[in-house]
Formats: sequence, C-alpha cells, structure tokens
Amino acid sequence: MGAGRSKAALADGGWAPGIAALWSRILKGCLRAWARPTVVGAEPVADGELVYALANSSSADVQLLDIVAAEHGLPAPAAALEGFGEPGRYFFLNKPAGPWRRNTMRELPMRLRRLEAKLSATPEARLWLAPVSIFWGRAANKDRSWIRALLSEGWSMSSRLRRTLIFLFNRQDIIVQIGEPLAWHEIVAARPEALARRTARLLRVKFRNQKVAALGPDLSHRRTLVAQILRSAQVTAAVDAEAVPGRRDAVMRRARRAAWAIAADMSYPTVRFFDILLTWFWNRVYDGVVVRGIDELAAAAETHTLVYAPCHRSHIDYLLLSYVLYHRGLMLPHIAAGDNLDMPIVGGLLRGGGAFFMRRRFRNDRVYGAVFAEYVYQVFRRGHSMEYFVEGGRSRTGRLLPARTGMIQMTLDAHARGVPRPLAFVPVYFGYEKLVEASSYVEELRGADKRRETLANLMRSVGLLRQSFGTAHVSFGKAIALADLMRTEPPPTARDVGERILMGVNACAAVNGVNLISLATLSMPRQAIEEASLVAQIDACRDLLRRDADRHAYTVAAAPAGELVQRAEELGLLKREAVPPSLGAGRAAAAGDILRHDDFTAVLMTWYRNNVLHVLAAPAFVACLVVNRRRGIRRSTVRRLVATVFPFVAQELKLPMDAAAADRWLDHLLAAGMVEQRGDGYVAAKAPAQRLALRLLANTVMQTLERFYIAAALLTDAGAGVLDRKALLAACRATAARVSSLYGIDAPEFADGRLFEGFLQGLVERGALAEDEDGRLVFEDGVGELLRAARGVMALELRQALVDKPH
Repeated sequence: MGAGRSKAALADGGWAPGIAALWSRILKGCLRAWARPTVVGAEPVADGELVYALANSSSADVQLLDIVAAEHGLPAPAAALEGFGEPGRYFFLNKPAGPWRRNTMRELPMRLRRLEAKLSATPEARLWLAPVSIFWGRAANKDRSWIRALLSEGWSMSSRLRRTLIFLFNRQDIIVQIGEPLAWHEIVAARPEALARRTARLLRVKFRNQKVAALGPDLSHRRTLVAQILRSAQVTAAVDAEAVPGRRDAVMRRARRAAWAIAADMSYPTVRFFDILLTWFWNRVYDGVVVRGIDELAAAAETHTLVYAPCHRSHIDYLLLSYVLYHRGLMLPHIAAGDNLDMPIVGGLLRGGGAFFMRRRFRNDRVYGAVFAEYVYQVFRRGHSMEYFVEGGRSRTGRLLPARTGMIQMTLDAHARGVPRPLAFVPVYFGYEKLVEASSYVEELRGADKRRETLANLMRSVGLLRQSFGTAHVSFGKAIALADLMRTEPPPTARDVGERILMGVNACAAVNGVNLISLATLSMPRQAIEEASLVAQIDACRDLLRRDADRHAYTVAAAPAGELVQRAEELGLLKREAVPPSLGAGRAAAAGDILRHDDFTAVLMTWYRNNVLHVLAAPAFVACLVVNRRRGIRRSTVRRLVATVFPFVAQELKLPMDAAAADRWLDHLLAAGMVEQRGDGYVAAKAPAQRLALRLLANTVMQTLERFYIAAALLTDAGAGVLDRKALLAACRATAARVSSLYGIDAPEFADGRLFEGFLQGLVERGALAEDEDGRLVFEDGVGELLRAARGVMALELRQALVDKPH
C-alpha cells in the first residue's frame, strides 16, 4: 500500500478517475482509523502559501500527509494554490518510469517548474517549500532475520508488502517528518538561473538529512564492523607493537575478543521490546515525562552527527533519553556503558538497544585502547549518533562531577581524522521529582560501599514499581558544533570541551517543586520551616528567576507554591507537624504547620538542592554580602568581592562568569524588595520580614563559601612552602568533617575531597597557587585576599569553629 501512486498517477496509468477517487477514499479511511504516526515538525507559515515536496510517488504518503495536515492546522496537500493556478500544493521529486517500476527522477516535476516560473514572474509572491519524509517503520540491522528486515524501514524504497505489514502490525512505528519550510521565493530571487535543478538538489539533500536523522545510516552487519576495526592501521600497529615473535595470532585474538565485547548489536525486536516495556514502566512509576528543546534538536540532527552528552543522575537516564528520541522520530544513539552492566540477560538486551561496553580503565592496555578508539571512529564515520556521560559515573551528590576526558578526546580525534558529517555535542539535563536510587545513594553518602550492579540487585528493585516517582524532565540544550569550537585560538583541550558541555547541561536546567523546596528547607538550621515561610520563599526564588529570564534558559515549576508543597508531601519528601488547636488564631497559627525532613530525607534533599544550586548562586552570593551587615555595603565593594570570590563559585557549579552579575543581581534584589538602597550610598537588608527571605537565599551558597574559607585559612596558617597538595586536602577534609559534627551540617558533599581539589585547581589556574620543586604549595596575596573576602560573610563563632584560633 505504501509504494502506490497518487490519485493523479493512478488515473494517468490507466485507472479510471472514479476508481482512483474511490481507492483514495478507502485508503484514507483505513489510515485514519488505524495508523498512529509520530509527527515531527508541522509548523504553519505566517506569510504566504505552503507547498509540500515528497521524495517518492506514493498515494499512501499523500493520504497520510492529508490526515496529519488537518490535525495540525496545515493546508491539505490537495488544496488549490490561490493565485498560482495550481489545483494542488504537493509534488513528488521521484516518480516511477512506468507501472510497477522503481521511483527515479527521470525529469523534473512539472509542478515544480510551473511554480518557479510563477515566482520568477511575480516577485511579490510568497511561497514556502516543506520537504516531507514519511518513514514506514524504524531502521533495523541488516542481519539474517527476515522478519526484522521485513518490518523495518531501510534506505531503499519500501515495498507495498512491507508497508502493509507495518501498517497492520506496527502502526505506531510510522514517522511523518515535515521539515522546516524553505523560503522558496527567496531562493528564486537569489539565483534565477537553473532554478528547478537547483531546487531539486536542495530537496535531495534535505530528504537525505531527514532520513539520517530519523533512521540513522544504513547499518552493516556487526561482524563486518568488527572485521573492519581489526584491519585498521591503528589496531594493526597496536597488535604488532604488543606481539612477541610467534605470538601475533594470540594478540590478534585478544583484539578480536575485545571488539566483540565492545560492539553494540542494535536490533529492531529489542528496540520494540524496550519501547513496550518502558511505555508500561513510565506509566506505572511516573506521572509524566516533560521534554523541552526537541525541535531545535531535530533541526541539528539534519545537518550534524550528534553526540548526546547528558548529566548522569540515575540508571534511568539512558533509557529515558532513548525512549524520548525514539518517540520523537530521531535516530537512536549508540550508548557508551560501563562493562559492569554487561550482565547475563541484561547485557544482551542493552547491547540490542544500542549500548556498547567499555572497561572503566584501559590506559595500560594498548591493544584494547586502539580497538575501542577505532570502534568510536567507525561509529561516527558511519553517521551514527552517540551518547556518553562526560562525568563518567552517576553523581551521588546531585552536583555535576568533573568531566572525564577519555571519550571526549576520542571524539576530537575522530573529528581530526575526518567524518562525513560534522559532529555536534548536545548537552542534556535530567530532572527527577523523586529519585529511583534514593535509598542506595543515601547509604553511600553515609559511608556505605557502592552497591554493585548485579542481576540479583536488579530483581530486588522490582519493589520500586509500587511507588510513585512524580514527573521526569528531559531538557536538550543548545547544540555545540565541534568544528566551531576547534576554530578558536588556541584550540580547546578535551578538558575545555568537557567544561563547555557541563555548562551547557546546567544552562538548560528544569527546576521542579522539590528543587525549590530543598533550597528553602536546607537553608534553615534544623531543616524545618513554617509553611507560610516556605511558600513565600518558593515564590521569592521564582520571582528572582523571572526577573532574570532574558539571561537564562531554565524552566521553573509554575504551579502555585501550596500545590508544590502538597506534591512533596505526597512523594514522602516532607513531613508535617500540625499547629495545636490551642494556639487559636495567633501568629503561630497564621504561619501554618511546621514542615520538616526526617534524617533520611534531609540527606536526600541535598541531592535535589545540588541539582539546581547554580540557578540562584549569583544572587545568593550577593545576598551573603548584604544580609549580615547592619550598615550595609557599597556597590563598589560588592563588585570587588564578586570579582574576587565568585569565579570559584562559578567554576565549582559550572556557570559562565558574568562581569555584570553584581550590579544586575543587586538591581533584581532591590526590585524584589529584599534589599534597599540607602541615601548614604549603601545597600542593606530590609525589615525582618524580608530579611528571612534574604537569609535563606544567602544560606544556599554559604557552605560553598565555608569550604573555600577552610582551604584558604589552612593554607595561609601553614605558610607558603609547607604543605603539599595531599596534606592540605587531608586537612581540609578533616576540618570539614569536624565542622559538620559541631554544626549539624547534614550535607555529605561538604567534606568531599573532589570539591576541595577543584578549588585548589582553580587557584592554580588563576596563578594564585603553585607547587615548588619539592611539591610544596606556594602562594601569593591572592589567597589572602580570598580569605579576607570569605571571612566577611560568615559569623564569628563559625569562623572560630572552622580554623580561627580564639583570642
């Protein structure tokens, strides 16, 4: 049914017009009743008329397009083009040379010629050309499974039988992709010579890009890929270097085993299995999945080979990303996974869904490294998209981990070797209202050993299906074209690219209600807050983000604050202590019940806070400078302190540095009524009611500043050239652990050595810290300036508890 001809073609081929019309009505009725296509694009044009270009002559394609157009407010393909004298607004680029012949472009479509002639003669006309690709099924490996090949779309024209079977048995696997309309009138006006042929070439490129974006490149058998890897110059050189005389075959067998252990084996039945399973799973445990940025992603997929670089919050991440891409009609990526997941049964399923496995460490295994690097290159060379987590593993604290550069460097090397389509990184942010791995994360944060991924542990997780995990968010950030990055001087290193990706992840954050609640409750001394204060703080944070909306791309929960609080209670993340009736209508009753976290949830909520700590870090730092100063602070002092200290906050939280942040956020805090400008030129906190909101805001980054203070104070107290890096880090961790015990700081990352190490690295990069020939740390006044700045925002007793000696 899919490879049939249009109504006009049927009539021209000898079918009576009446029979052709009847067949079209029957076909359209069947498609409307049974087909469930995924639609990509379908945006109307505001100025002018729309014309559809389809690659191959097919009556089923036209009728399905007609149904989709009606559902999305687009003109019908058969609708007349007013002012152009055309009875329809679509054409086929390729047509059959005769009955039952293969579709080819033996001559340019007559409608294309007539419309371009009309545009040339009528400069004021406005005509838009939308390339439309309709895929009947998803791409599958070209292996020996005839069923798999039969029910999947390939790079050759689908047969009537194949499309009919897909229509009957896999009706949800049909993709209708309506590309971004081209301004046909501008194309004609720019270069009037050889118009029709140039337009046809442009459309062929568009159709090919749409097909690659939706189906991926034409797949070869896995065995062919492995053979090609083993024949490559890189692998051959590594084997020759490793082999001793007479033992080359043994080393080559090791390389072959490594290639088979690495390579994905994506198969259509496995993808369909995951589709059915995950659809049931999401509906069972989640209230919904919110996706943002998919339209921009689809546009990037047409011109680039995409490298998805998500944050790594949960094992759900890669399943969720593939599920979203599959249902939005985009190619499934090949996913880098640790070989700890290559378990019996589970590993085979993941491999069939596109996972390829890698050892955690293989720096000293030259043969394995060469095989893996060649596999990455071959995936890119064949035009497949790829997905890997630049952090390496899952973040147990909720913060972004430092970028691991191995996969990034292999991507840069593939770009340098040359690939058919340019590469682009796509940052992806995952946000969860309730974390599936919550229990194991809290155990690990409290000191338990990391739980191994085993089939038994997976089966024990089935009990999670009885819980509700709220809403999940998937946000696609702005694609980062690798070619553009590499044109900068000097070219970026893999570490630079990793930092850029992580900033891109944070730049598209989705701030949900649980995130907002954690920012408020964890800023209270005992993680307990009156309901009225919590509601007010949620609204205050959202108000600040709205005021700065033109500078960020965050999405923020829009429901009333009271509903967000109720939602957190339903998820078991807040506990309520009711106001006793004896309090009557007094102040306590007006403030509402007390909301708090139990010991387990208090630790868990730090994970949710750390997901979004960066979104309010700048105003929170400014609030730190204002809230404890009775006289207030001058703007010039705020600018100086922001320039001195905030770059380290920005580096830790993966934020771009903004030179105008101090003045802009002071203006926002003034407009929000949280601070006031005094006549003597000082900015100060307002009355006590607003001071609480300002203090809670300041407390969100206070622990970060305290960590900076610990490191700077220990360094200056010891003196230059005394401590090496290892000794200083040990002292920092010990001091942070002591402060946590004294002040009840229930944030496991407060004593995280990686955060202290990142701060020290920031000092080194800014020239404030260095190592002498003996490995001892030497420093200049920049460290002392930082210490003085940090001291100014903390209470005296806390400074003494940290490192200051009482006098």
